[in-house]
Amino acid sequence: MKRIRILPIIALSILLADLISFPAKADFNAKFFNSNNITYYDAGDDCGTGGGGGSGSTNLEGNDNAEKIWNFFKSKGWSDEQVAGVMGSLWGESNHFQPDLNEAGSGIGYGIAQWSFGRRTNLENYAKEKGKPVSDLGVQLDFLWTELEGPEVAAKNAVSSAKSVKEATTAWTLQFERPREDLRPGRIQEGEQVGNDILAKYKGKGGKSSGSSSSSSSSSSSNGSSSSSNSGSSSSNSGKITFIGDSITVGVQDKLTSTFSGSNVSATVGDSIAAATSKLPSEINDTVVVNLGTNDNFDENAAETLLGKLKGKKIYWVNNFSKGGNADYEVINKKLSAFASKHSEVKVLDWKAYAEKNGGREKLYSGDGIHPNAEGQEAYVKFLKESLNGGGDNSSKSSDSCGATGSASGKFMTSADASHTTSDGFSVFEQCDPRWANEQWGKNPGNTMCHAACGPTSVSNMVLALTGKSISPLEMAKKAAEKGYEAGYGTTLGVVEMVQDYGLKQSKIDISVNAVEDVLKKGGLVMLAGTGPGPFLNTSHYVVIRKSSGGKWYTANPGRKELDDTPYDPSYVISMTFAAFGVTK
Repeated sequence: MKRIRILPIIALSILLADLISFPAKADFNAKFFNSNNITYYDAGDDCGTGGGGGSGSTNLEGNDNAEKIWNFFKSKGWSDEQVAGVMGSLWGESNHFQPDLNEAGSGIGYGIAQWSFGRRTNLENYAKEKGKPVSDLGVQLDFLWTELEGPEVAAKNAVSSAKSVKEATTAWTLQFERPREDLRPGRIQEGEQVGNDILAKYKGKGGKSSGSSSSSSSSSSSNGSSSSSNSGSSSSNSGKITFIGDSITVGVQDKLTSTFSGSNVSATVGDSIAAATSKLPSEINDTVVVNLGTNDNFDENAAETLLGKLKGKKIYWVNNFSKGGNADYEVINKKLSAFASKHSEVKVLDWKAYAEKNGGREKLYSGDGIHPNAEGQEAYVKFLKESLNGGGDNSSKSSDSCGATGSASGKFMTSADASHTTSDGFSVFEQCDPRWANEQWGKNPGNTMCHAACGPTSVSNMVLALTGKSISPLEMAKKAAEKGYEAGYGTTLGVVEMVQDYGLKQSKIDISVNAVEDVLKKGGLVMLAGTGPGPFLNTSHYVVIRKSSGGKWYTANPGRKELDDTPYDPSYVISMTFAAFGVTK
């Protein structure tokens, strides 16, 4: 049966009836929480997916729901073990795959993934759009996959990298369901046990799976493809270029040789920097463009070796925007930036910034998050043409560094005291930073920083960014308690008023995309309170919207570092928001 777990951690909901007006789409949230005085609703029984478009309900094949779900995920390219691991988790979530299941007791969760709150509303709207009942299994699976290719792509990528049932169910539990830490071992154990039973029953059946790692496959070229083309014979012609890369370069090989006359390409799917260095072409032009690092997260030693073989050449190294499998553009770009700072002959081309400005990963990348899709390949070649021919300033100055140079726009202050820095230079304090994670800050013993300080931590982040004053989240939380903002477990919405102590202005704004955008355009920040999947938690949670780029929002998330560089659809975020505050100088 469905299991409900309640634990008090943060106390936004305890005062919601007095402090805010819920939008109509969240009425069932407010009614249930306020009438039962619940301050925390565990993510473990509430993890579903968000909304998004689709192309119609899938025609499912199978004799029962389990077989239909198996065939659906197999058709998406997941391996037997990956599908079994995910289904093992969904089995407990939906009481044996019941698409019409209402959560016992509260009735909040619904369907095979127990969608709740804004996500349930999105599911219902999606079903209406498709002209199908919300209980339709095909609608729910289509909706789930749309979410996995959007806001929950991190979960999809994690599952796609799994090699066993246990790895898959662990990835799903940690990346998609995100239950309380103390509940995770039990959830994973159950998922593995059920998953192994499912694997034994369906192994070898259903659609064919495809590889998900850039080391073994490419969505932009044939698997195993190797390219070493040369449309010119002279290595001394300064107008010619040698392109060195992996599957990303293989995918645009023909476009490169046709766009850059006389140039040659040396690229192989799955190549690391070391592998590419071992197979350099005999003719290397005076200008070299390198796009490597995806398959080894930028091996600095190998990069030094490659540079030694390119002495006397003008070298452009394209930075990274891949996120999936073992590829992490944040790690790659930081290493590349540090490497380039030591070598004057290396100029970094800022593909990441260009991609963000022109639609981001959702528009320009395939579902694996690693390879550009057809539109992305066109954009990539255009980017190179502009960069190399002087048609645009796409060189990377500070957006990839961790230095105190502010954001990409230079308008926000930074500090080495912060827990981490986003890829564009925004300093972020984390509530679970080891320096204070277990510190109690209020009268309630349960109010420790890691469990219940997203509000004060968000205030610290805004104060730092807008004033340059580095106030630790622990100090801010203790001040919040002194000022009376502590409420049971967590803080009230009034905690945002503390920014005024540091010379900043704050005001409650409409819960709308336009209202948030207006504050951002004025150089301010927006603190949102909401409930749901990323960027929120399935408990009430504060995040700061730090920028809008390419029609997407980016956060400074006090509780989930990995989401800070994830682009979010503004309407999707607003659908889960129940309070919004603008903060300006």
